[in-house]
Amino acid sequence: MNKRLVAILAEVFGLRESEIHPGLEKADVGTWDSLKQMDLVVSLEKEYGIALEIPDILRMMSVAGILAVLEEKGADLGN
Repeated sequence: MNKRLVAILAEVFGLRESEIHPGLEKADVGTWDSLKQMDLVVSLEKEYGIALEIPDILRMMSVAGILAVLEEKGADLGN
């Protein structure tokens, strides 16, 4: 998985990097609430130089969903 994304997710949600995998979902993370979702959005936009719209944000309820949105936005997911 992309190291930059893993680092962002670990920082935003207070997780260890080893806990982050594509199958991880919002329901699995106690700290993943609406405020943390917005922290995530701001962090991703800044890191990858993209703009996320409401439909994108609504789809980002899992690591796999986040990856899909980033790929669609043309984010550089090279490690």
